[in-house]
Amino acid sequence: MTRLNGWLRAWLLASALWAVVVLVFAGRFQSNGVPEVTRTLFALRVWITPVAAMYGLGLGFAWVRRGFQVEAK
Repeated sequence: MTRLNGWLRAWLLASALWAVVVLVFAGRFQSNGVPEVTRTLFALRVWITPVAAMYGLGLGFAWVRRGFQVEAK
């Protein structure tokens, strides 16, 4: 696939915006003795969980939609 379709572009935009939100909030919290690596991994998990779920749901919906389409012969 050389070109991104509309849904993939929407997913990339939403992922980037969500990353900005997570990074802003991650930067606002004080360390309170929590190591930097732990906070970074937590922020990564907070970012990737909804992003991966949204991508997986999109793939699932596309798969179901293809199943309902009538094949032209």
